[in-house]
Amino acid sequence: MLFKKISIVGVGLIGGSIGMACRKKKIAGEVVGIGHRRSSINKAKKLGAIDKGTLNLKEGIKECDLIIISTPINIVTEKITECARFAKKGAIIIDVASIKVKIVKLADKSVRNKEGISYVGTHPMAGSEESGVSVAKPDLFKNAICIITPSKYTEDSALKKVKRFWRMLEAKIEIMPASKHDFAVAQISHLPHLLAYGLCASIPIEGARLAGSGFKDFTRIAKSDPKMWTEIFLQNKANILRARNIFEKNIKLLQSNIIKKDEIGLLKRITSAKEKRDSIG
Repeated sequence: MLFKKISIVGVGLIGGSIGMACRKKKIAGEVVGIGHRRSSINKAKKLGAIDKGTLNLKEGIKECDLIIISTPINIVTEKITECARFAKKGAIIIDVASIKVKIVKLADKSVRNKEGISYVGTHPMAGSEESGVSVAKPDLFKNAICIITPSKYTEDSALKKVKRFWRMLEAKIEIMPASKHDFAVAQISHLPHLLAYGLCASIPIEGARLAGSGFKDFTRIAKSDPKMWTEIFLQNKANILRARNIFEKNIKLLQSNIIKKDEIGLLKRITSAKEKRDSIG
Protein backbone atom coordinates (compact mmCIF):
# COMPACT_ATOMS: atom_id res chain seq x y z
CA MET A 1 0.00 0.00 0.00
CA LEU A 2 1.57 3.26 -1.20
CA PHE A 3 -0.92 5.70 0.37
CA LYS A 4 -3.32 5.43 3.30
CA LYS A 5 -5.85 7.69 1.60
CA ILE A 6 -6.29 8.97 -1.94
CA SER A 7 -8.86 11.60 -2.87
CA ILE A 8 -10.00 12.11 -6.46
CA VAL A 9 -11.56 15.46 -7.35
CA GLY A 10 -13.69 14.70 -10.42
CA VAL A 11 -14.60 11.03 -10.78
CA GLY A 12 -15.20 10.75 -14.53
CA LEU A 13 -13.44 8.52 -17.07
CA ILE A 14 -9.88 9.29 -15.92
CA GLY A 15 -10.62 9.86 -12.24
CA GLY A 16 -12.87 6.82 -12.11
CA SER A 17 -10.30 4.62 -13.84
CA ILE A 18 -7.63 5.77 -11.38
CA GLY A 19 -9.93 4.93 -8.49
CA MET A 20 -10.75 1.48 -9.87
CA ALA A 21 -7.07 0.72 -10.45
CA CYS A 22 -6.08 1.93 -6.98
CA ARG A 23 -8.72 -0.23 -5.32
CA LYS A 24 -7.95 -3.27 -7.47
CA LYS A 25 -4.20 -3.05 -6.89
CA LYS A 26 -4.57 -2.00 -3.24
CA ILE A 27 -2.47 1.12 -3.82
CA ALA A 28 -4.44 2.94 -1.12
CA GLY A 29 -6.26 1.98 2.04
CA GLU A 30 -9.16 4.24 1.07
CA VAL A 31 -10.23 6.00 -2.14
CA VAL A 32 -12.52 9.01 -1.73
CA GLY A 33 -14.35 10.66 -4.61
CA ILE A 34 -15.22 14.35 -4.60
CA GLY A 35 -17.78 15.77 -7.01
CA HIS A 36 -20.51 18.37 -7.38
CA ARG A 37 -23.44 16.02 -8.03
CA ARG A 38 -24.59 13.35 -5.59
CA SER A 39 -25.83 11.19 -8.46
CA SER A 40 -22.34 11.04 -9.97
CA ILE A 41 -20.75 10.15 -6.64
CA ASN A 42 -23.32 7.40 -6.07
CA LYS A 43 -22.66 5.98 -9.54
CA ALA A 44 -18.88 6.03 -8.95
CA LYS A 45 -19.32 4.12 -5.71
CA LYS A 46 -21.72 1.61 -7.27
CA LEU A 47 -19.23 0.93 -10.09
CA GLY A 48 -16.37 0.40 -7.65
CA ALA A 49 -14.38 3.52 -8.53
CA ILE A 50 -14.35 4.81 -4.94
CA ASP A 51 -14.89 3.57 -1.40
CA LYS A 52 -16.92 6.61 -0.45
CA GLY A 53 -17.73 10.05 -1.80
CA THR A 54 -18.65 13.57 -0.83
CA LEU A 55 -19.64 16.92 -2.32
CA ASN A 56 -17.52 18.72 0.29
CA LEU A 57 -13.93 19.16 -0.91
CA LYS A 58 -12.54 20.16 2.50
CA GLU A 59 -14.03 17.07 4.08
CA GLY A 60 -13.03 14.83 1.18
CA ILE A 61 -9.31 15.64 1.31
CA LYS A 62 -9.07 15.57 5.11
CA GLU A 63 -6.00 13.53 6.16
CA CYS A 64 -5.41 12.65 2.51
CA ASP A 65 -1.93 11.62 1.28
CA LEU A 66 -2.49 11.99 -2.48
CA ILE A 67 -5.01 14.38 -4.05
CA ILE A 68 -5.76 13.88 -7.75
CA ILE A 69 -7.39 16.72 -9.68
CA SER A 70 -9.33 15.23 -12.59
CA THR A 71 -11.78 18.02 -13.37
CA PRO A 72 -12.48 19.94 -16.60
CA ILE A 73 -9.35 21.86 -17.58
CA ASN A 74 -10.83 25.31 -16.95
CA ILE A 75 -11.17 24.70 -13.19
CA VAL A 76 -8.02 22.63 -12.51
CA THR A 77 -5.98 25.49 -11.04
CA GLU A 78 -8.95 26.62 -8.96
CA LYS A 79 -9.23 23.16 -7.42
CA ILE A 80 -5.47 22.90 -6.84
CA THR A 81 -5.55 26.22 -4.97
CA GLU A 82 -8.53 25.09 -2.91
CA CYS A 83 -6.93 21.75 -2.09
CA ALA A 84 -3.65 23.41 -1.11
CA ARG A 85 -5.59 25.51 1.40
CA PHE A 86 -7.04 22.49 3.21
CA ALA A 87 -4.53 19.67 2.58
CA LYS A 88 -2.58 18.19 5.48
CA LYS A 89 1.16 18.59 5.81
CA GLY A 90 2.91 16.00 3.66
CA ALA A 91 0.11 15.76 1.08
CA ILE A 92 0.90 15.54 -2.62
CA ILE A 93 -1.38 17.15 -5.21
CA ILE A 94 -1.32 16.05 -8.84
CA ASP A 95 -3.47 16.82 -11.86
CA VAL A 96 -4.11 14.86 -15.06
CA ALA A 97 -4.81 17.75 -17.44
CA SER A 98 -3.60 17.69 -21.05
CA ILE A 99 -2.14 21.21 -20.86
CA LYS A 100 0.66 21.93 -18.47
CA VAL A 101 2.49 25.29 -18.77
CA LYS A 102 -0.27 27.47 -17.36
CA ILE A 103 -1.39 24.92 -14.78
CA VAL A 104 2.13 24.15 -13.50
CA LYS A 105 2.95 27.84 -13.17
CA LEU A 106 -0.22 28.68 -11.23
CA ALA A 107 -0.12 25.48 -9.17
CA ASP A 108 3.47 26.14 -8.11
CA LYS A 109 2.43 29.60 -7.00
CA SER A 110 -0.50 28.21 -4.98
CA VAL A 111 1.46 25.42 -3.33
CA ARG A 112 4.86 27.06 -2.85
CA ASN A 113 3.83 28.98 0.25
CA LYS A 114 2.07 25.99 1.83
CA GLU A 115 4.60 24.26 4.07
CA GLY A 116 4.83 20.52 3.58
CA ILE A 117 2.49 20.33 0.57
CA SER A 118 3.81 19.28 -2.84
CA TYR A 119 2.47 19.58 -6.39
CA VAL A 120 3.49 17.45 -9.40
CA GLY A 121 2.01 17.88 -12.87
CA THR A 122 1.07 14.66 -14.67
CA HIS A 123 -0.76 13.72 -17.86
CA PRO A 124 -1.67 10.08 -18.62
CA MET A 125 -1.94 9.61 -22.38
CA ALA A 126 -5.04 7.44 -22.09
CA GLY A 127 -8.71 8.02 -22.58
CA SER A 128 -11.60 7.63 -24.96
CA GLU A 129 -14.02 9.63 -27.06
CA GLU A 130 -16.55 8.62 -24.40
CA SER A 131 -16.75 10.32 -21.03
CA GLY A 132 -18.02 9.68 -17.54
CA VAL A 133 -17.37 7.12 -14.83
CA SER A 134 -19.66 4.61 -16.55
CA VAL A 135 -16.91 3.98 -19.15
CA ALA A 136 -14.04 3.94 -16.62
CA LYS A 137 -11.93 0.78 -16.37
CA PRO A 138 -9.12 -0.29 -14.03
CA ASP A 139 -6.69 -1.21 -16.82
CA LEU A 140 -7.02 2.09 -18.73
CA PHE A 141 -3.41 3.06 -17.99
CA LYS A 142 -1.78 -0.29 -18.70
CA ASN A 143 1.13 0.35 -21.12
CA ALA A 144 -0.04 3.95 -21.61
CA ILE A 145 2.51 6.74 -21.38
CA CYS A 146 2.15 9.10 -18.44
CA ILE A 147 4.01 12.36 -18.92
CA ILE A 148 5.27 14.01 -15.74
CA THR A 149 6.20 17.70 -15.89
CA PRO A 150 8.22 18.66 -12.82
CA SER A 151 9.23 22.28 -12.28
CA LYS A 152 12.17 23.77 -10.39
CA TYR A 153 9.96 23.77 -7.28
CA THR A 154 9.07 20.07 -7.45
CA GLU A 155 10.41 18.15 -4.46
CA ASP A 156 12.38 14.99 -5.25
CA SER A 157 10.54 12.93 -2.63
CA ALA A 158 7.14 13.86 -4.10
CA LEU A 159 8.34 13.20 -7.65
CA LYS A 160 9.58 9.73 -6.70
CA LYS A 161 6.26 8.85 -5.08
CA VAL A 162 4.27 10.10 -8.06
CA LYS A 163 6.45 8.12 -10.48
CA ARG A 164 5.97 5.03 -8.36
CA PHE A 165 2.20 5.65 -8.25
CA TRP A 166 1.85 5.75 -12.04
CA ARG A 167 4.09 2.71 -12.46
CA MET A 168 1.84 0.81 -10.07
CA LEU A 169 -1.00 1.72 -12.44
CA GLU A 170 1.21 0.07 -15.13
CA ALA A 171 1.85 3.29 -17.04
CA LYS A 172 5.17 4.08 -18.73
CA ILE A 173 6.78 7.25 -17.40
CA GLU A 174 8.13 10.12 -19.51
CA ILE A 175 9.64 13.18 -17.82
CA MET A 176 9.72 16.48 -19.70
CA PRO A 177 9.33 20.24 -19.22
CA ALA A 178 5.79 21.59 -19.33
CA SER A 179 6.52 23.64 -22.47
CA LYS A 180 7.80 20.60 -24.36
CA HIS A 181 4.76 18.62 -23.23
CA ASP A 182 2.30 21.22 -24.49
CA PHE A 183 3.79 21.30 -27.98
CA ALA A 184 4.09 17.51 -28.15
CA VAL A 185 0.42 16.95 -27.26
CA ALA A 186 -0.59 19.71 -29.67
CA GLN A 187 0.97 17.61 -32.45
CA ILE A 188 -0.17 14.14 -31.42
CA SER A 189 -3.53 14.86 -29.77
CA HIS A 190 -4.91 18.38 -30.02
CA LEU A 191 -4.30 18.96 -33.75
CA PRO A 192 -5.66 15.50 -34.70
CA HIS A 193 -8.85 16.29 -32.78
CA LEU A 194 -9.12 19.65 -34.55
CA LEU A 195 -8.61 17.97 -37.93
CA ALA A 196 -11.21 15.31 -37.14
CA TYR A 197 -13.78 17.97 -36.24
CA GLY A 198 -12.84 19.96 -39.35
CA LEU A 199 -13.18 16.96 -41.64
CA CYS A 200 -16.59 16.04 -40.22
CA ALA A 201 -17.73 19.64 -40.66
CA SER A 202 -16.61 19.53 -44.31
CA ILE A 203 -18.61 16.46 -45.33
CA PRO A 204 -22.26 16.87 -46.39
CA ILE A 205 -24.65 14.64 -44.50
CA GLU A 206 -25.37 12.68 -47.69
CA GLY A 207 -21.69 11.85 -48.07
CA ALA A 208 -21.31 10.98 -44.39
CA ARG A 209 -23.90 8.22 -44.79
CA LEU A 210 -21.59 6.49 -47.26
CA ALA A 211 -18.63 6.52 -44.86
CA GLY A 212 -16.75 3.28 -44.43
CA SER A 213 -14.34 2.12 -41.76
CA GLY A 214 -11.51 4.38 -42.94
CA PHE A 215 -13.49 7.58 -42.43
CA LYS A 216 -14.97 6.29 -39.17
CA ASP A 217 -11.55 5.32 -37.80
CA PHE A 218 -10.02 8.68 -38.75
CA THR A 219 -12.85 10.72 -37.25
CA ARG A 220 -13.67 8.58 -34.20
CA ILE A 221 -12.17 11.23 -31.91
CA ALA A 222 -14.63 13.81 -33.26
CA LYS A 223 -17.18 12.02 -31.07
CA SER A 224 -15.37 13.48 -28.02
CA ASP A 225 -16.98 16.04 -25.72
CA PRO A 226 -17.17 19.38 -27.64
CA LYS A 227 -17.15 21.48 -24.46
CA MET A 228 -13.97 19.84 -23.19
CA TRP A 229 -12.19 20.22 -26.52
CA THR A 230 -13.26 23.83 -26.93
CA GLU A 231 -11.43 24.55 -23.66
CA ILE A 232 -8.35 22.60 -24.74
CA PHE A 233 -8.13 24.31 -28.15
CA LEU A 234 -8.32 27.75 -26.57
CA GLN A 235 -5.94 26.96 -23.70
CA ASN A 236 -3.22 25.52 -25.98
CA LYS A 237 -3.85 27.86 -28.91
CA ALA A 238 -0.26 28.88 -29.71
CA ASN A 239 1.06 25.32 -29.79
CA ILE A 240 -1.87 24.04 -31.86
CA LEU A 241 -1.37 26.82 -34.42
CA ARG A 242 2.35 26.03 -34.55
CA ALA A 243 1.57 22.33 -35.10
CA ARG A 244 -1.00 23.27 -37.76
CA ASN A 245 1.62 25.28 -39.68
CA ILE A 246 3.93 22.25 -39.81
CA PHE A 247 1.02 20.08 -40.95
CA GLU A 248 -0.01 22.58 -43.65
CA LYS A 249 3.55 22.68 -44.97
CA ASN A 250 3.50 18.91 -45.46
CA ILE A 251 0.01 18.96 -47.00
CA LYS A 252 1.20 21.58 -49.50
CA LEU A 253 4.17 19.39 -50.45
CA LEU A 254 1.83 16.45 -51.09
CA GLN A 255 -0.51 18.76 -53.01
CA SER A 256 2.39 19.96 -55.15
CA ASN A 257 3.33 16.37 -56.01
CA ILE A 258 -0.27 15.70 -57.08
CA ILE A 259 -0.56 18.90 -59.17
CA LYS A 260 2.74 18.16 -60.93
CA LYS A 261 1.80 14.49 -61.35
CA ASP A 262 5.08 13.69 -59.63
CA GLU A 263 4.47 10.01 -58.94
CA ILE A 264 7.98 9.32 -57.62
CA GLY A 265 7.93 12.31 -55.25
CA LEU A 266 4.42 11.52 -54.04
CA LEU A 267 5.26 7.87 -53.45
CA LYS A 268 8.40 8.87 -51.55
CA ARG A 269 6.49 11.20 -49.21
CA ILE A 270 3.66 8.74 -48.59
CA THR A 271 6.13 5.90 -47.96
CA SER A 272 8.06 8.01 -45.46
CA ALA A 273 4.83 8.87 -43.65
CA LYS A 274 3.77 5.20 -43.59
CA GLU A 275 7.11 4.16 -42.11
CA LYS A 276 6.72 6.72 -39.35
CA ARG A 277 3.22 5.45 -38.59
CA ASP A 278 4.42 1.83 -38.63
CA SER A 279 7.08 2.67 -36.05
CA ILE A 280 4.39 3.71 -33.57
CA GLY A 281 2.81 0.27 -33.55
